[in-house]
Amino acid sequence: MRTNLIHIFIILLFSVSCDYFKTEEQRKIIARVNNHILYQDNLAEIIPGNLSKEDSMAFVRAYVDKWAMDKLILDKAKFNLPIEEQQRYDKMVEQYKNELYKKAYMNALAAKQVDSIIDSTAVFQYYESNKDIFKINQYLLKLRYLYVRNDMNEIDKIKESFKRFELDDQIYIDNQKLKFDKAKLNDSIWVKSIDVFKNLKLEDKFKNQIYSGETYFEIEDSIGTYLIYVKDVLKPNSTAPVSYIRPTIEQILRNKKELELKSDLEKQILQNAIKNNEYEKFE
Repeated sequence: MRTNLIHIFIILLFSVSCDYFKTEEQRKIIARVNNHILYQDNLAEIIPGNLSKEDSMAFVRAYVDKWAMDKLILDKAKFNLPIEEQQRYDKMVEQYKNELYKKAYMNALAAKQVDSIIDSTAVFQYYESNKDIFKINQYLLKLRYLYVRNDMNEIDKIKESFKRFELDDQIYIDNQKLKFDKAKLNDSIWVKSIDVFKNLKLEDKFKNQIYSGETYFEIEDSIGTYLIYVKDVLKPNSTAPVSYIRPTIEQILRNKKELELKSDLEKQILQNAIKNNEYEKFE
């Protein structure tokens, strides 16, 4: 389908003879700007596969026009800019390319060793040494909640089981969870209060009720009732729990170790090069 669309586009847009499109490699030319050539196989690589015939034609037309504009401006820039300035830009591009290659290579070498290094002991030690910098800027909650419709069978039993939440209650609630419009039953992890309110779509007037430390309460609307059990609350400017901040600490330690590994790897590469006569210094 793509090939047919490209052929139609060529006929409509360019209307030139088939002989013009022949190259040594028999690649079909779509457009030319001075010495720049755009080939059919270049287009085949970038056309999205889920477009209609009309959308594909429009996409190709826009892409070719943009390609032509880029090349025209590039050629004019090279023609009008001083040679010294062009050479400076070429040098900058070469330096940037080299930095990308080196960064990708060193990152790949370091990544193989970093992931196996971060353990719970290292995380806890870093946390204990830097507690003062790990402050939260919003309320964190440990809670569970359900939204039950008021006409649901056994609603009283559901409320009692949810509130008590012993092992048998947990099994019962879990077996019923497909009947609930909303449910969060894991109350052992800290969550951002803003995410809770966004998910439950509760009015702001209920925030203080949740933040107050009241353990269990119900919020009823015209259709059903929210059952909310707040297990714990952390206020803004409190020290973040290690369980909550752990991903951040792991990333800090990973970055730190990666820098150390890269420094060691650079020294090792240099030493190996000297040893293998790949690098020599002449006085």
